[in-house]
Amino acid sequence: MVEQPVNLPTAIYLGVFSRAEQRVLQAIFKAIAEGGGRCVATLAMLARDSNTSKPTARNAIAQAVTIGLLAKTERRSYCAVRFPTS
Repeated sequence: MVEQPVNLPTAIYLGVFSRAEQRVLQAIFKAIAEGGGRCVATLAMLARDSNTSKPTARNAIAQAVTIGLLAKTERRSYCAVRFPTS
């Protein structure tokens, strides 16, 4: 079965996202608009801006990626351990 792309008003109308998840998506879209087309906010920043918890923000992002509403690219943390490649 091929998944059809879902536009945001339809997804919200069908109840795909809870009200808290909708606030997270609004925070993401606001960050994208202010960031010149890219959202560089951390999970903690999105949770704070949307007045939700980190797990709620994480779930909203995962669900939006699943239905094709967002594309997710993770950045390495500045203090992440680098292992040798060879």
